[in-house]
Amino acid sequence: MPVDEPIFQIGDRVHLSELGTSRLKKAPAKTGRVVGAGKASKLAFRVLFDGMKTPVSLHQSYLELDNGKP
Repeated sequence: MPVDEPIFQIGDRVHLSELGTSRLKKAPAKTGRVVGAGKASKLAFRVLFDGMKTPVSLHQSYLELDNGKP
């Protein structure tokens, strides 16, 4: 899939990628669920991280699909 195409869908479980972890050092959680699309770019996604009440917008390069393994 080309890098300029969205790779996540609403409902996907995700975790921070290596890039996301390095840039978001104070993230309260590392895993969450995609709850919507970002407004600024078609490559941004709204993610509700575990334990948070409000979602945050992140570029897809900061995220990876979570396959359920720790």
